[in-house]
Amino acid sequence: MNYDGDIDLRFFARDFIRTHGGAVEDQGLAMDAVLPEELADELSVSEYLNLQFGTGGEGEGEIHYGSPLLEKMVTVARDRIPVTSCSLRFDYLKTAGFDRLIQERFHFRNGVGKVGKTAPTLSEYILLHCSYLAQSDEQKEGLLTLVYNRDTFVEVSTMADGLAGVEMDFADEATPVGLSEKEIKRIEKLVQNNAKTALAVELKDFEASMNRRYRRDVKNLNEYYTALRQEMEKNLKRSGLSERLISDRKEKIELIPAELAAKTDDLFKKYSIRINLKLGGAMLLKCPVVKIFFKVSVGRKKKTITLQYNPVMKSIEPLQCRQCSNDTFKPFFGENMKILCPQCG
Repeated sequence: MNYDGDIDLRFFARDFIRTHGGAVEDQGLAMDAVLPEELADELSVSEYLNLQFGTGGEGEGEIHYGSPLLEKMVTVARDRIPVTSCSLRFDYLKTAGFDRLIQERFHFRNGVGKVGKTAPTLSEYILLHCSYLAQSDEQKEGLLTLVYNRDTFVEVSTMADGLAGVEMDFADEATPVGLSEKEIKRIEKLVQNNAKTALAVELKDFEASMNRRYRRDVKNLNEYYTALRQEMEKNLKRSGLSERLISDRKEKIELIPAELAAKTDDLFKKYSIRINLKLGGAMLLKCPVVKIFFKVSVGRKKKTITLQYNPVMKSIEPLQCRQCSNDTFKPFFGENMKILCPQCG
């Protein structure tokens, strides 16, 4: 089999430029490309380029392994977060039995309710792939996937586990899916909170290992300094020691607690876990769902709230506290029937 690396470079250059909003026209041995102004600035090239492959030259549009333009393209591709879009397809969408699912999932602490109308519709979800690096005396790397309902911003990360069995149609458009600045800020705040809980599970064994090593080394350190103190105090009882030597040794004995504390602090820093979390990619999921209009009664007060059946999870998504924005399956209906979580209610 013959391998032509220039073909791979052509595919990469074409897809890179189109994905970042540019246009490419294949001219056989070369390509004509028109780049957005921002991308041209990042690559330090003209907005119009004639791309040449495999010539080994050093011109502005030359692309070969090691060429300045290819290196800059790779850097930009790594720095930017790719966002794709896909639609989920189901042969069957649940239409009944929601009362039972709600009773199993929710506990309404000061109200009762029943299902009113239901309506099939489409909902969008934001799936985030994050890579993490946990560093201590050793290090651990891994991936973390978080999913949020784009309308309600409740976390439904277990949805990611069921995507392998769902038919997915990916969008063909080259322009990346855009998220508003408001959405991005909201997601950043949610990720900061949710990632802590998710990483606690992922790093449970790693943290336990570092804690065992810390306790072991602290124990050994305490035993060493205890033995050292005892030996130095024993030596003070020897005859023939000068007053100067006795004074020096007593001074060293008095310094032992401070030295032990400093060494213990060094061990704590050594085994502390530092975590770096980085967003690696995002996907916008368009999914058929069922809106459930649930009629709630609290004494004489009545309110219809909207619940959502997620066919990927085969379950009902949580509600969101109107005060702290935390997700909850144990809502309390406060003043004006405002939905509150257990902490706020």
